[in-house]
Amino acid sequence: MKRRTKIVATIGPASSSLTVLCRMISAGMDVARLNFSHGTYADHKVLLKHIRQAAKKENETIAVLQDLQGPKIRIGIMPEQGIELVKGQKVRFASGQEEYKNNDILPVVYDKIHKDIKKGHRLFINDGFIETVVESVRGKIITAKVVDGGLVESHKGINLPDSVVSAPALTIKDKEDLLYGLEIGVDWVALSFVTSADDIRKLRRIIDAKCRSLGRISAKIIAKIERAEAVEHFESIVEVSDGIMIARGDLGVEMKPEQVPIIQKDMVEICRQAGKPVIVATHMMESMTKNPRATRAETSDVANAVIDHTDAVMLSAETATGEYPYTSVRTMSAIIDEAEASRFDDISFYQLHDVSGLPASIARTVHVMAENKQISLIATSSSFVAMASSINIFRPNVPIIMACANENIARQMILRAGVYPIVLSDASGTFILRMERALRNKKMLKKNSKVAYVSALPSGEVQLIVR
Repeated sequence: MKRRTKIVATIGPASSSLTVLCRMISAGMDVARLNFSHGTYADHKVLLKHIRQAAKKENETIAVLQDLQGPKIRIGIMPEQGIELVKGQKVRFASGQEEYKNNDILPVVYDKIHKDIKKGHRLFINDGFIETVVESVRGKIITAKVVDGGLVESHKGINLPDSVVSAPALTIKDKEDLLYGLEIGVDWVALSFVTSADDIRKLRRIIDAKCRSLGRISAKIIAKIERAEAVEHFESIVEVSDGIMIARGDLGVEMKPEQVPIIQKDMVEICRQAGKPVIVATHMMESMTKNPRATRAETSDVANAVIDHTDAVMLSAETATGEYPYTSVRTMSAIIDEAEASRFDDISFYQLHDVSGLPASIARTVHVMAENKQISLIATSSSFVAMASSINIFRPNVPIIMACANENIARQMILRAGVYPIVLSDASGTFILRMERALRNKKMLKKNSKVAYVSALPSGEVQLIVR
């Protein structure tokens, strides 16, 4: 059986060539992430072209996810060697400054940090490895005391866990990047630093308008959970989003790190019950940027996310700039295979007592048939997404083959756990006959195997046929 959990891999200098992309796809990459915090438009256009070429060459459906930078607060341009901060020293930051000016004041690109931060607030640098506490704010100069020191280098991120950041989730840069991404044909868009459902609604209006003008279906939206406000409003954000990314790097700085594992488990479960795909991201196999093997802790981290029934796990620097992009994907795929084969990877019926309605009832029936080995495949259609979502809640142990009208829809469906889209261009005959032909052509129908066909009739009724 194909593995259910999908792999999102970030594409960068280490993985930009057609050869490496083909190897990563063969190793198990399902979604290619383009990080718009880095690179030029020309870079991203070439990357997307290579991804499409590699997918065609490998005969696989690969989605492209555009990750918008958002209002990420960063250090400006620093001296090449960086500046070392020592515990106990005083350090000054300049709001809205692009570059270090040899005056011992660290530049902060965000021009409203002096308005958002107050005396006593913590200011973290580089994913929380450097901690300072603000002692005063005078004009645009912030003076702080170093609690935990370290090397400050160009463009390192800043977190303000005690402050209310006034910058909108969708910045001017993000909007420009978004429109360009839609023009070159991204399938998914991830919005960074979401705080409420309104952030998603605003983004969707822009996406829908642009995609209408381009004459194509709207890109789907991933809400990145990285702030305490997003955790607080999580269920309303899930409701209006097409999917969720648990971005544990910034989240682990904005909140206590020890809280993140439990929050992660809760969010994965909420997404599963809502039928929305969820990605667990950040630091999953970070050591593989430099080493050919993951640590035992990283292996356990990936396995536990799979056992929690996440839809996807994500690689960042491991594949974007690391030394072992192919090996990272292959290792992650092997961990997923092992976790999914374990006795822990199941959905207990007591977890589903509140599932009701006709789609859920049919989904439960299909799930039982899969558990009892009465069927080897489930076939449904992307035009019947509510049914597919209901089936997916149960995480059946057989593949869900989803018929799609075109490649664009197929790429949007690949992120869902256990879902394998196929383009059904043949319009002759019933849904079942067309699916049977497609499954035979792809050699997915074995002798004496049974398939559960779930479809919607013109009357609105749901049809379940096993044959």
